[in-house]
Amino acid sequence: MVKSDGIVAASLQSPHSFRFGPFEADAETGELRKSGRRLHLQEKPFQVLIALLERRGNLVSRKALHERLWPGDTFVDFENGLNTAISKLREVLGDSAKDHRYIETLARRGYRFTSSVEEVGGPAAVQQRELNIQRRFIEPDNVVVEIVGRIVAGPECQQIEWLISDLLSQDEKKIIFDISGVSQIDSTGVGIIVMCFGKMKKAGGDLRVAGARGIVEEVLKMTKVDRIISSYPTAAAAVEGVAGQGKLSGA
Repeated sequence: MVKSDGIVAASLQSPHSFRFGPFEADAETGELRKSGRRLHLQEKPFQVLIALLERRGNLVSRKALHERLWPGDTFVDFENGLNTAISKLREVLGDSAKDHRYIETLARRGYRFTSSVEEVGGPAAVQQRELNIQRRFIEPDNVVVEIVGRIVAGPECQQIEWLISDLLSQDEKKIIFDISGVSQIDSTGVGIIVMCFGKMKKAGGDLRVAGARGIVEEVLKMTKVDRIISSYPTAAAAVEGVAGQGKLSGA
């Protein structure tokens, strides 16, 4: 049966994942990631998020959420459960009821997801992603950001900028972009990397690039990025370079 606000019908046709800001919610695996890093979010808050994403821009009533996620609970149990779920969800997203970026409260009626959302369909769509980004921490305080794909104009390119902002918020200031898996970069991609370098430098940090090859290396040389940002043949060499500079500055 289809409910009046379309929440059941939408759930039957849900894409595999949704992207909004630096976040990606995978409806199939139940995972929420921020700039490629998995976040801890309990099942109920995640299911509330999916329900809101499916109906983004529209009211999702409390009644619809009750019927979908708490069908056997009493009204009191549902109210407590929903309020807790919304609170945990906002905490993970860095959102608030007063100054919302993602979830708007419509008093006594329900909630509405207000940010722009990109739908990602089945496996074929996942394979067509322009960019995949993963981070790994290397002792004592280096972060290697592994970028695979094409750094070209488009919404996915912004993931890199969001990631830098997220790392700075965690006071991570020794960053290495491993772009050995990048097959193409255009002027927008070059601009994003230079902008990230500027952000990191302004914050007193250091950003280096490693692994550029082929056409990507040629573009970085042609745009003279290699004169602005330290470049290394491999991520391991970049880590050694950062360590060596630290010893010189401490000498």
